Amino acid sequence: MRRWVIGTLGVLAAAVVALLVAAPQLPALVLEGYPTLLWSARGNHADVAGADSTQPRIAPGAGDIALDPRLATAFEASGGKALLVYRDGQIALEHYAPGVASDTLLNSFSMAKGVVAALVFRAIAEGRIAGLDTTLSSVLPDATGLGNVSIVSLLTMQSGIAFDGGGMLGEASGKAVETAPSPFSPLAKLHFLGLERLLGGLKLAPGDSHPFNYQNINTALLGAVLERAYDKPIETLLAEKLWAPAGAHSALWRRATLTSPVSAYCCLYASARDWIALGAYLASNGTPSEPFLPPALWRTYLGLDVPTAERDVDHYGMHVRQNVLDREGEVLQGPFTYLFGQGGQTLYLLPEQGVVVFRSGDREQLLHSTLYWSWDSLPPTVDR
Repeated sequence: MRRWVIGTLGVLAAAVVALLVAAPQLPALVLEGYPTLLWSARGNHADVAGADSTQPRIAPGAGDIALDPRLATAFEASGGKALLVYRDGQIALEHYAPGVASDTLLNSFSMAKGVVAALVFRAIAEGRIAGLDTTLSSVLPDATGLGNVSIVSLLTMQSGIAFDGGGMLGEASGKAVETAPSPFSPLAKLHFLGLERLLGGLKLAPGDSHPFNYQNINTALLGAVLERAYDKPIETLLAEKLWAPAGAHSALWRRATLTSPVSAYCCLYASARDWIALGAYLASNGTPSEPFLPPALWRTYLGLDVPTAERDVDHYGMHVRQNVLDREGEVLQGPFTYLFGQGGQTLYLLPEQGVVVFRSGDREQLLHSTLYWSWDSLPPTVDR
């Protein structure tokens, strides 16, 4: 019996060792778990320095007013956590679910991708990256199998990298499971081990045609490009170039280990007011005296010149998306750009109207109706 027990334990130990060799990400997954919407303090995070916390980010407005009944129903049904509307320099509407407040840290999920894209465009404006057609061979030579991959192909999710299969936004093979992959998938390795463990082994899929394929690896590579271009951590770049100038307060960005770069594609934890401050800054292209980007680059980043026909079918641009409001009988009309993350985390930018809307919740909420009903919720004292 003793010999049998020892033999069984030996077999089990060998199986565990083999499992950890095949999937070294498993211990980190067990310790951290998959990302949560509300800040949980699990895992490792880098600080994103913000503006002076004693200074108001944006002028307060009407505060927590009654939502349009249709919006209230949708907000509750989707597990909504926060809904804020910014108009003409102030917060015109601010609504939270029970247990959530103006200083609650909320997960960006893939909205972080749009933030990384903004930093890429800033790097182009500052000459740190030569242009959208720049290839990884000149800016990230460590990615030996991806030398001909361009910055623009990473931004548009058309890089052709053979990684995790990706998929269209919202499909089970892609967006819907991006932060809850199989624990044995390449994406789990990226998320829990970090890009540096995978960089040398990345390759392109066969063939010359590379259609849209939504993969987090694209954004992870853009983060590495930014860090190489500036010789600074990406969280420092965000703080210096965008976060603090926008008036957002300090935030936290998830990373795989204490020493690894942040997960550029996911999990920037900030308050709803911080997201509104960021959105207002991007929608106005910084300030008149200190623009964030040259006008042409700003228009390209936000996709302001994307035709209506492409917006009608929901256009995926440079890590941000474009759509249009055209419902008959609605007052609010016209094109909009939005940053989008798992569970329907959404930052809407409407530069022409001077409007920014932020919505956070457990599940997706109707994209267009959220804007229409938010507009209809604004009090009569706000000039609509």
